[in-house]
Amino acid sequence: MKKVLIGIIGLAVAFFIILQIFTWYNANHILSNQTVLKIYMDVKAEDMDEYFGLEKGTYDKNNHMIVCNLPVQPAPFKQYQQVIDFDLNSIKCDEKYTKGDYIKYDETELNDDQNATLLIINKSYSQPVGPIDSQLQGESKNIVASRQVHLDYQMATINHIVLAKDKVYEYCNK
Repeated sequence: MKKVLIGIIGLAVAFFIILQIFTWYNANHILSNQTVLKIYMDVKAEDMDEYFGLEKGTYDKNNHMIVCNLPVQPAPFKQYQQVIDFDLNSIKCDEKYTKGDYIKYDETELNDDQNATLLIINKSYSQPVGPIDSQLQGESKNIVASRQVHLDYQMATINHIVLAKDKVYEYCNK
């Protein structure tokens, strides 16, 4: 009986250690069923109206910002919108995942169609970015325009996706 009890305690300790190692690994790495999406834009401010199909002179980089609704199913407390980054020089292809710098999405959270929605919104919009997508473009004076884009991304990596005038591509896999 004593050997059985020692065996059960030994298995419990081994299971606990394995669980701690997996938890640490998951917190510091991107697993094969997860992805990280970082969206950049390589369209000049003067070409933004054409990119979104707007009348010339509508987009103003000083008064507007561009937000991307990622192709994920929004979950409570998980960010699904991202302000677009225009600084392509800040991309580091050899960058390692650091907990807190990015948000990981697993396969169950990703939409099958991989379509994202870009929104031009007024910078003066005082609400948090999260609820913007629930407002219809015609009902909100804060949403200037929207556009759908298809994102090709890979799992188990940080995807630096660049939206260019004529294409969408993964910067590190040019």
